[in-house]
Amino acid sequence: MGLIKRYESEIYGNYKKGWLLYGLYTGLIMSFSVLLRYFLTYPMDTPSTWIDNIVLFLCMFIFTYLYRKKLYMGNIFFKEVYILNLGIGVVAGVIYGLFIWYYGSSVDTELVQRYVENQEYIYINNWEGTDEDMKARIDEIKSMASVQYLSIMGGILTMVTSLMIAFIVGLLLRTQKNVVRQKR
Repeated sequence: MGLIKRYESEIYGNYKKGWLLYGLYTGLIMSFSVLLRYFLTYPMDTPSTWIDNIVLFLCMFIFTYLYRKKLYMGNIFFKEVYILNLGIGVVAGVIYGLFIWYYGSSVDTELVQRYVENQEYIYINNWEGTDEDMKARIDEIKSMASVQYLSIMGGILTMVTSLMIAFIVGLLLRTQKNVVRQKR
């Protein structure tokens, strides 16, 4: 068929250790940015914002660069960078989701209310259906919205965003191209 290429690449480092260590650091840095924004009077109104995505990208880029520097001669394939960043994204998503649960329960108890108001504003300004359908949708959001829901959503959104960011970081920081395996 020839559409799918099979690559021969090695894994040079211990990326599983990197998942835990750098994922923990990334989750903590993302959590710190949420707290910093809260104290600078810019509290969250959604479980994941563009600032969180920028922090995630910067952390993945910096930690991948540090990981690459530890390797022999800095050799790293796209596959290893991608796998490393997927693990970092999953661990960071879990840490971030747990922090959002704590944040919404203890630090910022108005998070759910701001989320519902933000969603109402979006629906009111962008709705093209009937008013009854819009009110039903807003009532559905009000019944679903809770701190647990927002924390799970924040963790999942972080993990999904890390899929795309891992690809970009992989393209930027790989140092070797994979060798295509020859057909026998």
